Amino acid sequence: MIAVPRVLTIQDMSSIGRCALTVMIPIISAMRCQAVPLATAVLSNHLEYPHYEFVDLSAHMRDFMDCWDKNEIDFHAIVSGFLASPEQIHLVEEAIDRFASNGQMVIVDPAMADDGRLYSIYTPDMVVAMRQLVSKAHIVKPNYTEACFLLDIPFSTNPISEDELRERCKQLHHMGPEMVIMTSVPSKTHAVIAVYDGPTDFLKTYSIPLVPVKATGTGDIFTAVLSGAVMRGYSPYDAAELAMNFTTNAIQATLDTVQSLKHGVAFELVLPELTQL
Repeated sequence: MIAVPRVLTIQDMSSIGRCALTVMIPIISAMRCQAVPLATAVLSNHLEYPHYEFVDLSAHMRDFMDCWDKNEIDFHAIVSGFLASPEQIHLVEEAIDRFASNGQMVIVDPAMADDGRLYSIYTPDMVVAMRQLVSKAHIVKPNYTEACFLLDIPFSTNPISEDELRERCKQLHHMGPEMVIMTSVPSKTHAVIAVYDGPTDFLKTYSIPLVPVKATGTGDIFTAVLSGAVMRGYSPYDAAELAMNFTTNAIQATLDTVQSLKHGVAFELVLPELTQL
């Protein structure tokens, strides 16, 4: 195992709100990996706040990649998160082609929808572009809503059978990824995730009692822990269970200590859990 794996993480930097790079960098670092950010944009805060300032960095992303090439910098994994335009999605594809040509781990979080709806800036063309990006991943980590959009099937909150869940994971696998890790599988009482290995057609689900609140950034926390754990040698199954438990613990600690989710999940309260792994 590499002593300190270098993980290229591609998404925005929102100063306030605990999401994207402000989540990925500390969590991946706590898991003894080097987090290398490629920022798609810099924001004063994420878009759920009533006001925000935004600087698009799309025009500079290729320059960063060119510079890394010249400096002979390589990466052991690439992780992508929220992307705000078709151009940014295509730039992530380019990064994968340039820096993951020797089998490096690629984890794609198609962060584009929740609760049955696409995010406001997402268009049908962007969903098509995201399907192409997903095809380049080793692991794809959609929530259930995103899985429905990727597969172009209706969303419903009704629980689904294990056979239906397996079929949807299998369809995502056929898009390109070896592994599918699906979060927010419909359940009234539990947070449920599914981990599916395409080559063996093996499906395993994990669940934990649901903390009934709505919080931003939870998907980013999950993806960060998942990515760090995989790079530390955990199997995708164990990494996903660890990510589920950590995310739930962080939400509960925030409610118990801060008593507000206004500025996101205070994962800092439980970050020491990851430094002990």
